[in-house]
Amino acid sequence: MRSHQQTLVMPNRRRSVLLTGAGGGIGVQILRQLIEDEYEVAFIDRDKAALDRASAACPDGAVVVGAVVDGSDLGQVDAFVRHAGGKLGPFFGLVNCAGLFTPENFEDTTPQGWMQSISANLLTQFCTCRVLLPQMRARGEGSVVNFASTAGEYGSVRPAAAYAAAKGGVIGLTKSLAREFSPDNVRVNAISPGPTNTPAFQFSDEESRKVAAGRTLFNRVGEPMDIANGVLFLLSDKASWITGTVLQVNGGSLL
Repeated sequence: MRSHQQTLVMPNRRRSVLLTGAGGGIGVQILRQLIEDEYEVAFIDRDKAALDRASAACPDGAVVVGAVVDGSDLGQVDAFVRHAGGKLGPFFGLVNCAGLFTPENFEDTTPQGWMQSISANLLTQFCTCRVLLPQMRARGEGSVVNFASTAGEYGSVRPAAAYAAAKGGVIGLTKSLAREFSPDNVRVNAISPGPTNTPAFQFSDEESRKVAAGRTLFNRVGEPMDIANGVLFLLSDKASWITGTVLQVNGGSLL
């Protein structure tokens, strides 16, 4: 006779999510909220200091796996997914928060700088999608949330053409992947944050902050929780009939 333990099934197993850029100001908040919502989380960032910030946000008992991984290196991403998947199980979700904003006048840019921006903001999202989307398709479920930007939608208010071009590429990637994978019950969406109160946004002074806040209809910059709330919505079953969209979480910026 089988024991009770042997006959247990796992339909309510907590879903696993891969989060990139977990050590950034927005990434840490997303990580916290994923854990609060009882997701199992594999998280990566590109250096140890960033990974340590993410790890410090994980409470005791959280089911997490973290590592220093270059998200623009397909081989590293694939190896980590295999490692983390062995501990957490198949991934239902992917949140591509990794990115790099470097303001620079266009006449000062170089091909090397452009490639750095494209690598950090677009190639990272290609690599994770390339590894996980076929797995999601095979299981017939999944949700991807890529990170776009108001710069990718409207052009950068501050001089940062390379960043805007890379984020515009994220939008094209997102819509194309939605067309390709949504028939297999895999949703692919993007979130487009407005000016957000993080060190990465690089407010040079209080006046710059006021100018950025003045471009929103609420006269304030966003907080990491504002962006994380949008991510968790797109990831969840509450967005089960939403795919190929760019969710603007920007306080009405550039309306």
